[in-house]
Amino acid sequence: MAPVATDLNRNECRTRHGAAVVHWNRFGEVLRPIRARDALQPDGSRGDVQNRMGWWRREGRGEKIWIIGDVDIRTGDVVFSDAASQDLNYEPPLADSSDRLERDLALHRPFVDALANGKFAAVAHGMLLHLDWMRIGSREIGTFDSLHHMIACLRNKGEDYLDYKFGDYPVKLTDAERIVYIQRMRGIMRSLGWRTYTADELKAWMREDFRARVKRRIEAWRRLDDYEMRPAGSHDVLAKTPFVVDMPLNEGDEAEWLDALGHEERIAVSSQFPQRLKDLANSGRLTADEFEELSQHLI
Repeated sequence: MAPVATDLNRNECRTRHGAAVVHWNRFGEVLRPIRARDALQPDGSRGDVQNRMGWWRREGRGEKIWIIGDVDIRTGDVVFSDAASQDLNYEPPLADSSDRLERDLALHRPFVDALANGKFAAVAHGMLLHLDWMRIGSREIGTFDSLHHMIACLRNKGEDYLDYKFGDYPVKLTDAERIVYIQRMRGIMRSLGWRTYTADELKAWMREDFRARVKRRIEAWRRLDDYEMRPAGSHDVLAKTPFVVDMPLNEGDEAEWLDALGHEERIAVSSQFPQRLKDLANSGRLTADEFEELSQHLI
């Protein structure tokens, strides 16, 4: 049953079905149910249920955080029924797949068993999502076809990939717990033949990234001479006010790297760059597109 009366200017609405209330959301021209309150549960009680892009779920208990199922939205009620199988469909990558890291983890019983702990699962997912992992002895970077889906399915607690996609974990960890689970995850990865960057490798990577940012900035700095040759008022005055500061250092950058720069590089990374750019915009010597493109070199 769809809502019978809806304000077309609103993206959300609610409809009452006896004791239950369905919340709807607009997707283009279509209204879809996103959740229901006080839906009838299989045991006769009432509770909230969620639409999970293809299936519904209700709150579980014990080993199951969620129970997967479907809803029947009737005129006088909303009825939730449990699915016959509570397992999501997941198959590890094939042996000849390029997703070797995913396959190694999915078939590694110690890793699968450890995932039952929600705190370990949150730490492991974050490390796999944000760190590059390489085969020991090579530069081969591990890849995933479906990291979020894999974690949810291996835990088998009624979660789905949306529970992990945005890294909004429901568990809270102390610093001491996080350290313990990080070490446990690193041990599992080493046992499988995978490692992340060493401290020296990370430092070298950050130094190279710093050099690349300086190079892009000085190339843009040299282009400013041509723009300053334009007559004032060649284009609309943009009245732009970029922050007039030196090039910011990223986390991990070292201030002494600036000491090794040449004379022109030092000027290009100084506050003179944004000041010249500001003057060009305010005197009508730049188009909006040119200003935006040059501004990318300020970060």
